[in-house]
Amino acid sequence: MFKWTTLLIPPTTILIINLVGVVAGISYAINSGYQSWGPLFGKLFFAFWVIVHLYPFLKGLMGRQNRTPTIVVVWAILLASIFSLLWVRIDPFTTRVTGPDTQTCGINC
Repeated sequence: MFKWTTLLIPPTTILIINLVGVVAGISYAINSGYQSWGPLFGKLFFAFWVIVHLYPFLKGLMGRQNRTPTIVVVWAILLASIFSLLWVRIDPFTTRVTGPDTQTCGINC
């Protein structure tokens, strides 16, 4: 017999990652100053878009207060933590290559 509990883990993980991303983005923008608010709005819009589309799932999952499987919450938090740590470790938006300055080299670098 197939247990349906495992199907609840991926959407719960996505919800947790987006909720943590919203909080982290707002706190980063508050700490960084005015120049970081522009790019933040696009990221917040996408995160809220995902949260709004998964709201019926969240409402159904949390609607039964005593019947939410604990293993779903544990696995979702564990996977969200692992994905967040991997994302921080990979850090895809920073350049790792050092080279000559663009002003001294020009477009031919």
